Amino acid sequence: MCYYCHNNNILCYESNSIAFSGVLDELREQVGFVDAVVITGGEPTLHPHLKEIISEIKKLGFLVKLDTNGTNSEILKELDVDYIAMDIKAPLDRYAEVVGVDIDVDEIKKSIEYIKTLDNYMFRTTLCPMLSERDISEIGKLIQGAKCFQLQQFVPNDFSNRRKVVHLPYSEADAKKFELELSKYCERVLLRGFD
Repeated sequence: MCYYCHNNNILCYESNSIAFSGVLDELREQVGFVDAVVITGGEPTLHPHLKEIISEIKKLGFLVKLDTNGTNSEILKELDVDYIAMDIKAPLDRYAEVVGVDIDVDEIKKSIEYIKTLDNYMFRTTLCPMLSERDISEIGKLIQGAKCFQLQQFVPNDFSNRRKVVHLPYSEADAKKFELELSKYCERVLLRGFD
């Protein structure tokens, strides 16, 4: 798990299970009020019943967005989703260092290339202070030709503060500089959380 994960509070405990039938019951009550459902994680493509879960949600008439880290490219190709948001954690040569585990970077590349063939998607990077200006440029090259890229503000949390060095978020001015660099590689670059 990335140390800056925004879902770390639900990933670190064993008692966070919810029966899917209960989720479906809740969604049935939201028909007509809610248009879409986001499936996030951890990494949702690790769930053995993800295809069936998506199918059941879509039967209720909801659009489905999937948040992924891109480590399961073949599974992505099998999913009937309306939108994919893939997190690019770091340039390929620094992936393991930034996320804290070994990653098959070929899977990351395959997922990027597949997602770029879709109509509705976004790549995004959390501007973790471990990333340098060079890293941001390398990420841009990795997703070159993408339609949409979002650069998200890093938000320190208790989990991130357990590291030996506490990192402070980049400023909005720095983010705008990175936005300009990324605009060389992507059609549209968005900033999120910098205000």
